[in-house]
Amino acid sequence: MWHGLWPLTFSGQGDYFRSPPFWGGRPSGALAGEPTFGVRTVDVPQHIGDERRGALQPLFGDDFFDRIHVEPRVLNLGNVSSVQRRAVRVWNAFRSRALTLTEVTLSGGEGIVLTAPGVPPLPFAPLSERTWQVAVGTDGPPVIGATLAFWFDGFPELPVVITGQRIVAFAFVPDWSRGVLERLAWRTDILTSPLQVEQRRGLRSTPRRSFEATLIVDGRERVLLDLAVFGWGGRTWALPVWPDGQWLGTEHALGIRVLACDPTYRDFRAGGLVLLRGPSAFDTEVAEIESIGADRIVLRHPTTRAWPRGTRLYPVRTARLAEALRVTRLTDQAASIAVRFDVVEPCDWPALIDTPVYRGHPVLADRPDESESLSSGWQRALLSLDNEFGAPFVLDPADWAAVTQPHRWRMHGRAERARVRSWLYALRGRQRAVWRPTHADDLVLVATVAGTATAADVANVGLARFGGLRPGRRDLRIELRDGRAFHRRITAAVSLDEAVDRITFNAALGAEVRPRDVKRISFMALSRADSDETEIEHHTDSDGAADVAIMLRAVRDADAVKTSG
Repeated sequence: MWHGLWPLTFSGQGDYFRSPPFWGGRPSGALAGEPTFGVRTVDVPQHIGDERRGALQPLFGDDFFDRIHVEPRVLNLGNVSSVQRRAVRVWNAFRSRALTLTEVTLSGGEGIVLTAPGVPPLPFAPLSERTWQVAVGTDGPPVIGATLAFWFDGFPELPVVITGQRIVAFAFVPDWSRGVLERLAWRTDILTSPLQVEQRRGLRSTPRRSFEATLIVDGRERVLLDLAVFGWGGRTWALPVWPDGQWLGTEHALGIRVLACDPTYRDFRAGGLVLLRGPSAFDTEVAEIESIGADRIVLRHPTTRAWPRGTRLYPVRTARLAEALRVTRLTDQAASIAVRFDVVEPCDWPALIDTPVYRGHPVLADRPDESESLSSGWQRALLSLDNEFGAPFVLDPADWAAVTQPHRWRMHGRAERARVRSWLYALRGRQRAVWRPTHADDLVLVATVAGTATAADVANVGLARFGGLRPGRRDLRIELRDGRAFHRRITAAVSLDEAVDRITFNAALGAEVRPRDVKRISFMALSRADSDETEIEHHTDSDGAADVAIMLRAVRDADAVKTSG
């Protein structure tokens, strides 16, 4: 790389200042002797020659030559889960001066092996380069903080800072008969007024993430787990994301950088780690991801061994043991071990796409899983004064009930899991609000609504009498059997008789809607999650089933005016 700059730097630029083409109003010999076209005479006006005044300016050559280059100056190794090798190049960029390397020191280098091209004092001829090899293994302090310093005679110290952290792969697989529990935990600070208007502030940019599982280990793996936890229990582990594991479908030879796999909707990320696991916990390798394609993962460094078809491939997150392992001895060879890991790195997830938006908030159009009963409720912020003598005085300052309703997802496959995870990240615990339909037949249309009409007749259910057009009972989701859905706000409601109520929308539907076209008309309430923690129960890996359940609570947030149908 360094020598490639030589033609640029010495392509006549140096002679330019010593022999400019014009000086003092007369052409120089460099211009007059142009070989291609022969000698010629150039008439230079006197006023042009007089204007050639100025100061010497540095060019590219001044940035690279006549100094010592050490590349790189910082070695950030990231997570070291296997031996990593890096090259440090030292270049004497003086064009005519030889130097002498008097000393090379490595401080804080426990577990680091340095391979040098020679023993100091080491002569450096002009424009010569030498390379040092730095190998960092997994044995040593958990945090790497070393300095490699080069000392040249007559020059100050030239340091190279080496940083990183050592991790060990947790290569044991869970007992899937009990599943894997994943927990996402945000943190929200909420200030609530007596009228139940909230100010919410998220205190975490990404959730805390943890995994719980039960392992069945026997034989050598049991002892390996015992010793690994005994010796590394307080440090950082390379934890495979168990639900996102897959099998390699082809043979992979030693030293390859491309893994043929399916990374879609799995927790792989560029710059992250992957775990390759063979038949046992002794056959593992952790590698760093350089890039991710549609059907492959490109590693930053070649693999150190061959991986046959059927090898397990996992995305990896760095994690720590959250609590002591709970070990149940089954036999003198086997044990059942319950583990819980807290992920120590931020975990982002893609945002929601193709989701309907109504009045500035996404609409939770996914129907809940109703294989189990869903229990709803109403929460009122009542103030009471009781002197223990007469009847207590009770005041409802908000005159409003916050409807609570659970929402449960039963997910099948990676696409559904990814979508639900995006919903959880959109909610961010208790911080953000979404429109939550009741997903029930709340209103029944009794007459056809024209496309330009802004009123509709529905069965009388007491909306005009009790609804009061208050938050939670004034916004509708109208689902048609052909898949279309309209979101409208009720601006007025009157009771025509005991059987029919007439409601007025804020905007026409834009299409004629007959009663038989309607699949469901549901109330919508602007709601947030009632807890900052959410648990995902993975019954199988990401190609199988998983469950998530959250409780949603209506809020009195001010919503935007813009309406999206």
